[in-house]
Amino acid sequence: MVMEFIEHPVTVNYLQISDSREIVYKHHVDFPVEIVKLEDPEPDFLRCLYRTVGRKWNWADRYYWELAQWYDRLSQPDVNFYLMEYQSSPAGYYELESHDQGDIEVSYFGLMPKFLGKGLGGYMLVRALENAFELGALRVWLHTCSLDHPNALSNYLSRGMRVYKTERQIQLLPKNWED
Repeated sequence: MVMEFIEHPVTVNYLQISDSREIVYKHHVDFPVEIVKLEDPEPDFLRCLYRTVGRKWNWADRYYWELAQWYDRLSQPDVNFYLMEYQSSPAGYYELESHDQGDIEVSYFGLMPKFLGKGLGGYMLVRALENAFELGALRVWLHTCSLDHPNALSNYLSRGMRVYKTERQIQLLPKNWED
């Protein structure tokens, strides 16, 4: 099967925060959630999280990864996965990746569809930033684009992150999504 893609213009914002004291905390969460570090996640579980969280936002870069590719990602020592749970069910997840010179990237960050609009994104972002600084980050950064949730950029800004670069790019999106 040959995958066909379409070109879609997007605006990409790169954001950063350099000190844990700059985090603006979200104090109230209506759901009793817990965030846990996934020590030995199964590749198929991570693939399911990625697909479920990212489908609506056109996350296509890993959508068709084979399990072996997920296993390779899991075996990278500088990559950490965190799961937000509500009543033992996945509510969201994020991935932190360490880079050179003390940079930690929030590579992926998102909520399961049924948890959108409930105020959990701000809480989860605070925890992601805290976890990154606990891992030794000197700078935590991420990027978001105009395909992401409409509140993504405002969530990042509200938690103390600052835009340091904006650019226009062409995103390749699958012409026909298939599982």
